[in-house]
Amino acid sequence: MLIQILIGLAVIVATAFIHAGVLSITLKRNKKLTDWAQNNPHFWSTTIALAVSVIWVMAAHLIEVVLWSFVYIGLDIFDTFETAVYFALVSYTTLGFGDIILPDNWRLLSGLTAANGFLVFGWSTAFQVEFLTALRTKSVHEMSFSSNPKSWDDPII
Repeated sequence: MLIQILIGLAVIVATAFIHAGVLSITLKRNKKLTDWAQNNPHFWSTTIALAVSVIWVMAAHLIEVVLWSFVYIGLDIFDTFETAVYFALVSYTTLGFGDIILPDNWRLLSGLTAANGFLVFGWSTAFQVEFLTALRTKSVHEMSFSSNPKSWDDPII
């Protein structure tokens, strides 16, 4: 039992570093896009900036699922990489179909995978909300206080 917890916690720490790194990269790489969206506040610029951010965040989740898959393969729990990815993805998203389960001596890892995914999806949601708020804040501020406000008929999402 202790070995399962230690392995699971090590993977969770690794996914936290991966996620923090990708979110940091997302902010840096999207700087030009964010500036463009803030300087051209309309539905499409905001939507495009948000969509690019979503793609980066989903890439982080995919990397994290693959990391869990490598752990399952390394522990010789699954025979194929596809099965390991499928199980990791179903567990990580807390979907938990139950069509594939871990052997009794490794079953705690499934719960740790789910807890990891649950926490990191929450982190991603907070990031996306903050990102959208940052996009909208400047736009709304300029609409409210500029001498020539833009039309409120052009939604910003």
